[in-house]
Amino acid sequence: MADTINAFDGILSEDPLAGPANTRMKENIPKYNTAPCERVEKGQNNTFMIFGRDRDKGWASGYGGKGHTRAGAIDIVVGLQGWDPVNGEVVQKNFGSMANDKPGDAARIYISQRADIDQYFDICDGSMGPSKAMSAIGIKADSVRIMARKGIKIVTGQAPQQKTSLNGKLPAQFGIDLIAGNRDSVPAVGKSDVVVGGKAVTQSQPYLQPIPKGLNLRDCLETTIESISELNELLTDFISHQMIINCALAGSPVQGQAGPVPVVALSTAIPTVTDKVIKQLSNVFADLVKQQVNLVTVKENYLKPTGAIYINSRYNRTN
Repeated sequence: MADTINAFDGILSEDPLAGPANTRMKENIPKYNTAPCERVEKGQNNTFMIFGRDRDKGWASGYGGKGHTRAGAIDIVVGLQGWDPVNGEVVQKNFGSMANDKPGDAARIYISQRADIDQYFDICDGSMGPSKAMSAIGIKADSVRIMARKGIKIVTGQAPQQKTSLNGKLPAQFGIDLIAGNRDSVPAVGKSDVVVGGKAVTQSQPYLQPIPKGLNLRDCLETTIESISELNELLTDFISHQMIINCALAGSPVQGQAGPVPVVALSTAIPTVTDKVIKQLSNVFADLVKQQVNLVTVKENYLKPTGAIYINSRYNRTN
C-alpha cells in the first residue's frame, strides 16, 4: 500500500482513497440536519444543494422557521463546518459573520425569496440600511471573482416606478455601497483624529462617503484654477497701479517695460495719475466682485448636493 498525502493536513498517510486524479477520497463530512420541508442533493466531498424554505441556522430560524409563505430558498454550500469538519456530526447551516472571526461554512451561494440577508451574514448597514424580508442572494467565500468578456454592469432599480418581488413599494432610489472591511463608521464614536499641518484635527465627515464623478470633478478643478489665475491677474494689476501712485507721490521714476520712466513734477502728476489709477482700480474692484459671484456659483453648482453639476454621486458610496 503506497503512502499518500492527506490533502487536509499535509501528513503522509496510508489511505488508499486519498483521491489522486479525482478518484474517490475518504475525508471528514458532517451530517446536515435536514428540515422536513427540505430536499438535499449531496456530493461525495462535503458539497450540498439544499432546496427548502428560508433559514440561516436551525429549523426555527429565518422566515421558514416563522412559518411564512413565499419564503422559498436554495442553498448551495461547500465545506460544512469550514476548515475543521467532524465526520458524521449533525450540523445546522452556519453563515458565519463578516464582523468577527467566525468564518462559518467554507463557501456559499444563498438564494431566498424572503430573507434578512444582511443579518444572516452580519453585514454592516452602509448608507442604505439592512435588507429586511426581501428576496436576496448572498455570495460568500474566501475569494469571489466576477468576470465578463464584454463588460459588467451593477444596476439598481428606480423608485417609485418599480416594486419589490413581494409587491412592495420602493420608498427611494438606492445606490451602491463599496465597503472594505465591513466598516461603515470609524470605531471611536464615528470620529477620528487626523494630523493636518502638524496638528491633530477631529474628522467629523462620514466614514462612508459619496464617490466623486470624474468629469464633474475635473470641470470643478479647471474652473477653480481659472478663478485663481484671474485673481492673480487682478492682484498684479492692482499692484502695478499702486506702484504708479507710490512713485508719483515720491517723485521717483516708474519702472516701465523699456526702463525707468521719469515722473513729471509732483504738483501736476498727482491729479493726472490719481484720476487714471482710480478709474483703473474701480475696474479691478468690479472684476473682483464679479469673480466673487463666480466662485459662489461654482460652489453651488459643484459642491452642493442640489447643484446641477455636483461632483459626487448622489447614490454610490465607499469607505
